[in-house]
Amino acid sequence: MKKLICMLLVVGTSSLTAGIVEYGLHGGLLLPSGDAGDFYSTSFLIGGQILAHTPMFAVEGSIGYGILQAKEDINDFSASLIPILAGIRTYSGPIFYGGGAGLYIGSVSYSDPVYGDVDSSDEDFGAYGNVGMIFPLGTMDLEGSIKYHLVDFDTDKAWFSLTVGTYF
Repeated sequence: MKKLICMLLVVGTSSLTAGIVEYGLHGGLLLPSGDAGDFYSTSFLIGGQILAHTPMFAVEGSIGYGILQAKEDINDFSASLIPILAGIRTYSGPIFYGGGAGLYIGSVSYSDPVYGDVDSSDEDFGAYGNVGMIFPLGTMDLEGSIKYHLVDFDTDKAWFSLTVGTYF
């Protein structure tokens, strides 16, 4: 996995000088799947993104911050998920599809009457696939995207994200 991420970084760095680079912001929803769906509910996601175009494909990267919500009311609950993604995409008209690798950093903290204060954090490598559409708006682009995040390559640790963003 580390070799794949290094390769994506090399491809991404070389393509930054070969085409048009756009930067932007995105926001949306994180939808838990598998075991995550037993504990978490739909949560909010915000972040930044970069897109470097080449003649055949585009290299994408993003970092987000998900403010995770529990399904039940838990004392002093606080949780987050930070997806750091790098991948490639290709276009078919305004529709794009692609995928890549990701580092997913999660943390959770809460008070439990039986176990006391619980603090946990974890880092997992994973992969994602995405499909979306870009709408040109004058000097900016508006993008809608659906991503399937396979964390630690385990279907019990999967998330969907629905985001809308803009490129400048």
